[in-house]
Amino acid sequence: MLNFFRRIRYDFMDKNKRGKYLKYAIGEIILVVIGILIALQINNANEHRKDRAMEITILKNLQEDINLDTLDIQFNLNYHKKFFTAEKKLLNFLQSDGEQLSESLDFSNALGTPLIIALHKSTFQNLQNNNIGILSNNKLRKNISRFYDFFHYALVTMENQYPAYQTYTDKKPFFQKYFKVSGENLTITNTDTNNEEYFNPDFVKQSMELTNIKSAREDEGFKIELNESLFFRNVKIGFYEDMLNRIRELNEVIEIELKNLQ
Repeated sequence: MLNFFRRIRYDFMDKNKRGKYLKYAIGEIILVVIGILIALQINNANEHRKDRAMEITILKNLQEDINLDTLDIQFNLNYHKKFFTAEKKLLNFLQSDGEQLSESLDFSNALGTPLIIALHKSTFQNLQNNNIGILSNNKLRKNISRFYDFFHYALVTMENQYPAYQTYTDKKPFFQKYFKVSGENLTITNTDTNNEEYFNPDFVKQSMELTNIKSAREDEGFKIELNESLFFRNVKIGFYEDMLNRIRELNEVIEIELKNLQ
Protein backbone atom coordinates (compact mmCIF):
# COMPACT_ATOMS: atom_id res chain seq x y z
CA MET A 1 0.00 0.00 0.00
CA LEU A 2 2.81 2.42 0.88
CA ASN A 3 4.60 1.59 -2.40
CA PHE A 4 1.37 2.35 -4.29
CA PHE A 5 1.10 5.85 -2.79
CA ARG A 6 4.82 6.41 -3.34
CA ARG A 7 4.51 5.60 -7.04
CA ILE A 8 1.61 8.03 -7.41
CA ARG A 9 3.60 10.76 -5.66
CA TYR A 10 6.63 10.24 -7.93
CA ASP A 11 4.38 10.24 -11.02
CA PHE A 12 2.94 13.64 -10.09
CA MET A 13 6.41 15.06 -9.46
CA ASP A 14 7.87 13.70 -12.70
CA LYS A 15 5.08 15.18 -14.80
CA ASN A 16 5.34 18.54 -13.00
CA LYS A 17 1.74 18.36 -11.87
CA ARG A 18 2.31 20.47 -8.79
CA GLY A 19 -1.38 21.31 -8.20
CA LYS A 20 -2.45 17.71 -8.32
CA TYR A 21 0.54 16.70 -6.16
CA LEU A 22 -0.39 19.30 -3.56
CA LYS A 23 -3.95 17.99 -3.45
CA TYR A 24 -2.64 14.47 -3.20
CA ALA A 25 -0.24 15.40 -0.39
CA ILE A 26 -3.04 17.05 1.55
CA GLY A 27 -5.25 14.02 1.04
CA GLU A 28 -2.44 11.73 2.19
CA ILE A 29 -1.97 13.83 5.33
CA ILE A 30 -5.69 13.72 6.01
CA LEU A 31 -5.69 9.94 5.64
CA VAL A 32 -2.75 9.64 8.04
CA VAL A 33 -4.49 11.91 10.58
CA ILE A 34 -7.73 9.94 10.26
CA GLY A 35 -5.78 6.71 10.77
CA ILE A 36 -4.14 8.10 13.88
CA LEU A 37 -7.47 9.33 15.24
CA ILE A 38 -9.08 5.94 14.62
CA ALA A 39 -6.17 4.18 16.36
CA LEU A 40 -6.44 6.57 19.31
CA GLN A 41 -10.18 6.03 19.49
CA ILE A 42 -9.75 2.26 19.47
CA ASN A 43 -7.05 2.50 22.13
CA ASN A 44 -9.21 4.82 24.26
CA ALA A 45 -12.16 2.46 23.88
CA ASN A 46 -10.00 -0.47 25.02
CA GLU A 47 -8.70 1.51 27.99
CA HIS A 48 -12.26 2.54 28.86
CA ARG A 49 -13.38 -1.09 28.80
CA LYS A 50 -10.45 -2.07 31.01
CA ASP A 51 -11.26 0.73 33.47
CA ARG A 52 -14.93 -0.20 33.61
CA ALA A 53 -14.08 -3.87 34.11
CA MET A 54 -11.75 -2.90 36.96
CA GLU A 55 -14.41 -0.59 38.40
CA ILE A 56 -16.96 -3.42 38.38
CA THR A 57 -14.51 -5.71 40.17
CA ILE A 58 -13.76 -3.06 42.80
CA LEU A 59 -17.43 -2.34 43.46
CA LYS A 60 -18.20 -6.05 43.79
CA ASN A 61 -15.32 -6.46 46.24
CA LEU A 62 -16.56 -3.48 48.25
CA GLN A 63 -20.01 -5.04 48.34
CA GLU A 64 -18.56 -8.30 49.60
CA ASP A 65 -16.58 -6.48 52.31
CA ILE A 66 -19.49 -4.47 53.69
CA ASN A 67 -21.85 -7.45 53.56
CA LEU A 68 -19.36 -9.48 55.61
CA ASP A 69 -19.06 -6.55 58.01
CA THR A 70 -22.77 -6.79 58.76
CA LEU A 71 -22.10 -10.19 60.37
CA ASP A 72 -19.55 -8.84 62.83
CA ILE A 73 -21.61 -5.71 63.48
CA GLN A 74 -24.73 -7.75 64.16
CA PHE A 75 -22.73 -10.11 66.41
CA ASN A 76 -21.59 -7.22 68.64
CA LEU A 77 -24.94 -5.48 68.46
CA ASN A 78 -26.71 -8.57 69.81
CA TYR A 79 -24.35 -8.73 72.78
CA HIS A 80 -24.61 -5.02 73.53
CA LYS A 81 -28.40 -5.32 73.59
CA LYS A 82 -28.20 -8.29 75.99
CA PHE A 83 -25.82 -6.41 78.26
CA PHE A 84 -27.95 -3.25 78.12
CA THR A 85 -31.12 -5.13 79.08
CA ALA A 86 -29.41 -6.86 82.01
CA GLU A 87 -27.78 -3.64 83.25
CA LYS A 88 -31.11 -1.84 83.10
CA LYS A 89 -32.86 -4.57 85.10
CA LEU A 90 -30.12 -4.58 87.73
CA LEU A 91 -30.12 -0.80 88.14
CA ASN A 92 -33.92 -0.76 88.42
CA PHE A 93 -33.74 -3.48 91.10
CA LEU A 94 -31.10 -1.61 93.10
CA GLN A 95 -33.25 1.52 93.00
CA SER A 96 -36.36 -0.38 94.16
CA ASP A 97 -37.45 -1.67 97.56
CA GLY A 98 -38.15 -5.24 96.48
CA GLU A 99 -36.34 -8.12 98.13
CA GLN A 100 -36.50 -10.33 95.07
CA LEU A 101 -36.21 -9.66 91.37
CA SER A 102 -39.62 -9.52 89.70
CA GLU A 103 -38.15 -10.85 86.44
CA SER A 104 -35.31 -13.13 85.45
CA LEU A 105 -31.91 -11.51 85.23
CA ASP A 106 -28.58 -12.90 84.12
CA PHE A 107 -26.08 -11.01 86.28
CA SER A 108 -23.24 -12.20 84.04
CA ASN A 109 -24.76 -10.16 81.24
CA ALA A 110 -25.08 -7.19 83.61
CA LEU A 111 -21.32 -7.35 84.10
CA GLY A 112 -20.83 -7.92 80.39
CA THR A 113 -17.53 -8.51 78.68
CA PRO A 114 -15.20 -6.38 76.56
CA LEU A 115 -15.92 -6.61 72.84
CA ILE A 116 -13.85 -5.75 69.79
CA ILE A 117 -14.89 -5.06 66.22
CA ALA A 118 -12.93 -6.31 63.19
CA LEU A 119 -14.10 -4.89 59.87
CA HIS A 120 -12.90 -5.36 56.29
CA LYS A 121 -11.03 -2.46 54.70
CA SER A 122 -8.53 -4.01 52.27
CA THR A 123 -10.48 -3.18 49.10
CA PHE A 124 -10.89 0.48 50.06
CA GLN A 125 -7.24 0.75 51.11
CA ASN A 126 -6.09 -0.69 47.78
CA LEU A 127 -8.39 1.75 46.02
CA GLN A 128 -6.92 4.67 47.96
CA ASN A 129 -3.34 3.56 47.37
CA ASN A 130 -3.83 3.15 43.63
CA ASN A 131 -6.48 5.32 41.99
CA ILE A 132 -9.81 6.07 43.60
CA GLY A 133 -10.61 8.07 40.45
CA ILE A 134 -11.29 4.75 38.72
CA LEU A 135 -14.80 5.06 40.17
CA SER A 136 -16.64 7.04 37.49
CA ASN A 137 -19.63 8.03 39.65
CA ASN A 138 -18.42 11.06 41.58
CA LYS A 139 -21.26 10.99 44.12
CA LEU A 140 -20.76 7.28 44.82
CA ARG A 141 -17.02 7.84 45.16
CA LYS A 142 -17.63 10.51 47.80
CA ASN A 143 -20.15 8.32 49.64
CA ILE A 144 -17.70 5.42 49.78
CA SER A 145 -14.86 7.64 51.01
CA ARG A 146 -17.04 9.20 53.70
CA PHE A 147 -18.33 5.79 54.80
CA TYR A 148 -14.81 4.48 55.38
CA ASP A 149 -13.05 7.66 56.49
CA PHE A 150 -15.69 8.62 59.06
CA PHE A 151 -18.33 6.05 59.99
CA HIS A 152 -16.17 2.94 59.56
CA TYR A 153 -13.26 4.58 61.38
CA ALA A 154 -15.47 5.97 64.17
CA LEU A 155 -17.05 2.59 64.97
CA VAL A 156 -13.71 0.78 65.12
CA THR A 157 -12.19 3.55 67.26
CA MET A 158 -15.14 3.69 69.65
CA GLU A 159 -15.26 -0.08 70.21
CA ASN A 160 -11.55 -0.90 70.19
CA GLN A 161 -9.64 2.20 71.26
CA TYR A 162 -11.85 4.40 73.44
CA PRO A 163 -11.50 3.33 77.12
CA ALA A 164 -14.44 5.43 78.35
CA TYR A 165 -16.82 3.21 76.38
CA GLN A 166 -15.39 0.02 77.90
CA THR A 167 -17.14 -0.01 81.30
CA TYR A 168 -16.44 -3.68 82.12
CA THR A 169 -13.25 -2.89 84.05
CA ASP A 170 -14.99 -0.21 86.12
CA LYS A 171 -17.96 -2.44 86.97
CA LYS A 172 -15.96 -5.53 87.83
CA PRO A 173 -14.84 -4.45 91.38
CA PHE A 174 -18.50 -3.93 92.39
CA PHE A 175 -19.44 -7.39 91.15
CA GLN A 176 -16.51 -8.85 93.08
CA LYS A 177 -17.91 -7.27 96.27
CA TYR A 178 -21.62 -8.03 95.94
CA PHE A 179 -21.85 -11.21 93.84
CA LYS A 180 -20.67 -14.79 93.87
CA VAL A 181 -20.41 -17.49 91.24
CA SER A 182 -23.37 -19.85 91.59
CA GLY A 183 -21.81 -22.75 89.73
CA GLU A 184 -24.56 -23.10 87.12
CA ASN A 185 -23.18 -23.14 83.59
CA LEU A 186 -24.71 -20.84 81.01
CA THR A 187 -24.21 -21.48 77.30
CA ILE A 188 -24.52 -18.35 75.20
CA THR A 189 -25.13 -18.65 71.48
CA ASN A 190 -25.08 -15.34 69.72
CA THR A 191 -26.45 -16.14 66.28
CA ASP A 192 -26.37 -18.81 63.60
CA THR A 193 -24.48 -18.51 60.36
CA ASN A 194 -22.71 -20.89 58.00
CA ASN A 195 -20.35 -18.23 56.64
CA GLU A 196 -16.79 -19.58 56.93
CA GLU A 197 -15.40 -16.08 57.50
CA TYR A 198 -17.58 -15.53 60.55
CA PHE A 199 -16.48 -16.54 64.04
CA ASN A 200 -19.57 -17.69 65.90
CA PRO A 201 -18.70 -19.80 68.94
CA ASP A 202 -20.79 -20.89 71.88
CA PHE A 203 -19.61 -19.26 75.10
CA VAL A 204 -19.87 -21.07 78.43
CA LYS A 205 -19.90 -18.95 81.57
CA GLN A 206 -21.01 -19.67 85.13
CA SER A 207 -23.93 -17.65 86.42
CA MET A 208 -23.69 -15.25 89.36
CA GLU A 209 -25.83 -14.48 92.39
CA LEU A 210 -26.32 -11.16 94.16
CA THR A 211 -25.34 -11.98 97.74
CA ASN A 212 -25.41 -8.57 99.43
CA ILE A 213 -28.47 -6.69 98.23
CA LYS A 214 -28.43 -4.11 101.05
CA SER A 215 -24.81 -3.06 100.50
CA ALA A 216 -25.24 -2.97 96.74
CA ARG A 217 -28.26 -0.69 97.09
CA GLU A 218 -26.41 1.65 99.41
CA ASP A 219 -23.43 1.88 97.10
CA GLU A 220 -24.14 4.97 94.99
CA GLY A 221 -20.86 4.46 93.14
CA PHE A 222 -22.14 1.13 91.84
CA LYS A 223 -25.40 2.65 90.65
CA ILE A 224 -23.58 5.55 89.01
CA GLU A 225 -21.29 3.12 87.22
CA LEU A 226 -24.26 1.10 85.98
CA ASN A 227 -25.95 4.29 84.83
CA GLU A 228 -22.83 5.40 82.93
CA SER A 229 -22.48 1.98 81.39
CA LEU A 230 -26.08 2.13 80.20
CA PHE A 231 -25.45 5.51 78.61
CA PHE A 232 -22.29 4.48 76.75
CA ARG A 233 -23.77 1.15 75.69
CA ASN A 234 -26.85 2.86 74.32
CA VAL A 235 -24.58 5.13 72.27
CA LYS A 236 -22.86 2.05 70.87
CA ILE A 237 -26.14 0.34 70.07
CA GLY A 238 -27.32 3.41 68.20
CA PHE A 239 -24.04 3.62 66.27
CA TYR A 240 -24.13 -0.07 65.36
CA GLU A 241 -27.72 0.19 64.13
CA ASP A 242 -26.84 3.30 62.14
CA MET A 243 -23.93 1.44 60.53
CA LEU A 244 -26.22 -1.40 59.45
CA ASN A 245 -28.54 1.14 57.83
CA ARG A 246 -25.64 2.88 56.09
CA ILE A 247 -24.29 -0.43 54.80
CA ARG A 248 -27.70 -1.33 53.44
CA GLU A 249 -28.03 2.05 51.70
CA LEU A 250 -24.48 1.91 50.29
CA ASN A 251 -25.05 -1.63 49.09
CA GLU A 252 -28.20 -0.54 47.23
CA VAL A 253 -26.40 2.38 45.55
CA ILE A 254 -23.49 0.14 44.51
CA GLU A 255 -25.95 -2.40 43.09
CA ILE A 256 -27.58 0.30 40.95
CA GLU A 257 -24.16 1.47 39.72
CA LEU A 258 -23.16 -2.10 38.83
CA LYS A 259 -26.29 -2.50 36.72
CA ASN A 260 -25.48 0.75 34.90
CA LEU A 261 -21.89 -0.33 34.24
CA GLN A 262 -22.81 -3.82 33.08
